[in-house]
Amino acid sequence: MYCQHCDLRYPNDLYPDDQSLHVVNSRGETHEYPYWDDDDGYHHFFQAKGWYVQREYFQDVARWLAELYVATEEEKYARRSALILRRFAEVYPGYLVHFDYPFRQKILWSGEEDFPYPVPAFRAAKWSWWAYMDISEDLLKTYEVIRDSGALSADDQQLIETDLFHAMVGFIDNYEPALTNMDPTLLRSLIWAGRVLHEPEYIHDAVRRIGLLTRQQFFADGAWREGAVSYHNQTTRGLGILVDLLDGYSDLPGYTTADGARFDVLDVGEQLPILGRAHEVPNLLRYPNGRVVAFHDTWAREGSEPTQRSQSAILPELGHAWLGSGEGDGQVQTHLHFSGGYGHQHRDVLGMTLFAGGQERIGDMGYTHTRYRAWTTTTLSHNTVTVNGLDQQPGSLENPSDGALTLFVPGKDDLLAVVEADGRRAYPGLVDNYRRMLVQIGAGDGAYVVDLFHVAGGSRHEYVLTGDADHDGALEHDLPMERYGPMLLPEGVDVQLPTGESTPGEAGGHNLGYAFLRDVEQTPIDGEWTVSFSSDVEAAGAVRVHGTALSGGDTLYSAQAPSIRRAKDDDAVLDQFTMPVLVHRRQAAEGETLTSRFVTVLEAIGADGSFIDGVERFEIDGGAAIRVAWGDVSDLLLVSDEGSASMSVADVKMEGRLGFVRWRGDEVLEMRLVGGTRLTVGGRELAGEGVLRGRVTGTTRREAGDDEDGLVTDLAGSLTEGAEGLWAIMAEADGFHHGHEIVGVEEYGGGVMLKLASDPGYEVTADGGRQAYFPGRSWQGETLVEITTMSSWSDR
Repeated sequence: MYCQHCDLRYPNDLYPDDQSLHVVNSRGETHEYPYWDDDDGYHHFFQAKGWYVQREYFQDVARWLAELYVATEEEKYARRSALILRRFAEVYPGYLVHFDYPFRQKILWSGEEDFPYPVPAFRAAKWSWWAYMDISEDLLKTYEVIRDSGALSADDQQLIETDLFHAMVGFIDNYEPALTNMDPTLLRSLIWAGRVLHEPEYIHDAVRRIGLLTRQQFFADGAWREGAVSYHNQTTRGLGILVDLLDGYSDLPGYTTADGARFDVLDVGEQLPILGRAHEVPNLLRYPNGRVVAFHDTWAREGSEPTQRSQSAILPELGHAWLGSGEGDGQVQTHLHFSGGYGHQHRDVLGMTLFAGGQERIGDMGYTHTRYRAWTTTTLSHNTVTVNGLDQQPGSLENPSDGALTLFVPGKDDLLAVVEADGRRAYPGLVDNYRRMLVQIGAGDGAYVVDLFHVAGGSRHEYVLTGDADHDGALEHDLPMERYGPMLLPEGVDVQLPTGESTPGEAGGHNLGYAFLRDVEQTPIDGEWTVSFSSDVEAAGAVRVHGTALSGGDTLYSAQAPSIRRAKDDDAVLDQFTMPVLVHRRQAAEGETLTSRFVTVLEAIGADGSFIDGVERFEIDGGAAIRVAWGDVSDLLLVSDEGSASMSVADVKMEGRLGFVRWRGDEVLEMRLVGGTRLTVGGRELAGEGVLRGRVTGTTRREAGDDEDGLVTDLAGSLTEGAEGLWAIMAEADGFHHGHEIVGVEEYGGGVMLKLASDPGYEVTADGGRQAYFPGRSWQGETLVEITTMSSWSDR
């Protein structure tokens, strides 16, 4: 064994195999495993690692020889391949079941021990290091090729099929279906076993498990439960291979299962429409340059074809929305992430990213296996608000951290689009309000974003933005900055950075994330401020941030932090690449609880530079108002916390949730009213239908045999006229929300059915409801629905 980086050979004088572990297998044979112990008592099995690689090598050689036999029809290659297969069949029963998780103490069990082993499911393996790979697909394919070559006798075939392949499947059968992103790997080899060994039972078991996986582990919108696009792709591509493998399969004549079922010309894809939706998810979660939107444990290097036009869209069950506008090089996307944590998650509820000028400008680092993984998962490294210096709770089925969609207006043009979500589950028991609204507003050939983040609870709030993670970048301030320190931690704190991906660091009781914010500068702020995120990238552009202090004690920090992506998983160069980070900190007086309403404008700058001339905020109870001036145009945005509130700024009056007015000079050009009944400016009035609220009394689902996908409600038909194109937000009794695009309305059983663009993914009954897809929750009590209407006027 040798190190690929330094070429050091193991074992050696520094790391000698000076100890041995002896284990008796199921045949009564003693296996000896030499090892070296480090100072922590961790066993390093250098020679055993070599044996493992040798086994993999001979598995590959058997397949290569079989391929040569097919290509040349020379029996000598089949004979040599058969020798390897037969030898594996002879020794496999004596292999030790083992636990070989990276960076954990290895375990080798004696032959007297059996299931259940005291490790997580599928971590006790016999052939590979992970039991998902314990049925050798390569050897099955090899056997299929050479079985009839004459190189194997009938006894050889019996030995190989019984003591190797059926024994491998039998070992796996000790586990209940895990339903993880690794299931397609296991099921692919199980299907091959069924095909090669002519065992229809294996095929039926695989199809059963595919059904369980798709119905129980995908959200109704098609997203994989973990959210991360990389793991979504791994799972869906694996499932696609399974569908192709099974396509057209028929059971042997006369075969039926115990319950009378059989397969004839099987089409799994037709049986599982969720797979079609799942296939579209990666196409949606990509930036205009084709790069993946790298939230959670997603490899940022993944990508596909660039997009030609950006439009607003949403994956409402997963919890991710984006506001899009523009074509070609002028595309702008603003993303809001509000998913829960169900594996491979980051602490990133209500995190945002911004793509403009051909590049992700406000970004998310995504996945890494380096020792700085802890930095990439902390709340502080994401574009959200950190409360009390704490990470958000990670989320799980038992303690969900899911955000709740409260508003989505995709907009029918490139002028105005809105998304809002509530994320208070991320800080349970700490915050009473944790809500973010993003409004993307078209401005000439570009756009700007108004970011409204309302937090109530805790004593410290930190609004964080991180810059370009792909290139060298800088923060340019309009205020003078002074040195704070080497890290955003109090002076004298002893910091121990992580030494490995799974090795935690420590920062004297503080959040370790602050130790990654380095070369910190600060300035006290008591009024407006601007900073620009620039980056050294071929596509000219930047993001100019217009912010303001919310009280006299606010502080603005700038720092450099490891950007991770450019290190390309090389620990040795992690500190060579950085990205700029901005932190707006607010601290309450001792014993007091803090409320913050961050109102920030993010201006996407192109090659021609900044276009916004001024930003003015107005003090309004129960909401926010902001005026943005650019060129000879002036925009006013009014946002209320409650949909029925009345707000006014100068001669503009609104009754509703959100209002927007655009002027050129004194001439009104555009008016938009969201969730409101009236918006007036001067002598002009725009009327609206406000917010329609009612109860959901039932659902219809095509997947359940109905003619339509829809929500049956007690709304009045007259109120819902013109609802096509709007979004209905359903609220379960316990506060989880679901968003649905309305494509039609019709009277139904004394109420109104809202026809939906896709499967609602749940069933509503008189006393509650139940989800048909992940996470499979059920609820008791009323199910409510809310439709936010939109009205518009334009002089165009």
